[in-house]
Amino acid sequence: MSCDQACQNVTIAALGNAPAAMDTLETWFIDEWPGWYGPDGPGDARQDLEKCLQPGTRLPRCLVALDSGDRPLGTVSLRDTSPGSDLYPGAWLTALLVHRDFRKAGIGAELVAAAERQAKQLGFPEILTATATARSLVLKRDWLLIETLHPETGPLGIYRKTLEAD
Repeated sequence: MSCDQACQNVTIAALGNAPAAMDTLETWFIDEWPGWYGPDGPGDARQDLEKCLQPGTRLPRCLVALDSGDRPLGTVSLRDTSPGSDLYPGAWLTALLVHRDFRKAGIGAELVAAAERQAKQLGFPEILTATATARSLVLKRDWLLIETLHPETGPLGIYRKTLEAD
């Protein structure tokens, strides 16, 4: 299915309401971040996703963009750990990923907006992210660069967005 068809009528759901997406997301994580989730990496994609399903926890949370047939198109997580979370505790937007076949269709922006809403619903006054690749996306959504980290992998911008009170 092309993006023209799949990218219409996108819904954003909590991973717990779309458990069939788990296997697909696990594969995507391994493919997208092999240095972390690959066979020699320190991460465990399945375990990280399963942590988002634990009842009664504030964070982590995982959201999934689904097409009208409930096929995953992308995902984003809210966590309390991320590069920079030792400096700025709070809700961190992490693991933003739109499958390559569905990029440039606004799904990433929808996922970021949904993560912002989720963080606000959870009572966080702001949301943060560390990114080297989604700079233009977060800037379009009024996030502000607050610091640049310089890990071995290259510069990483730390961005913050204040969540407006109702």
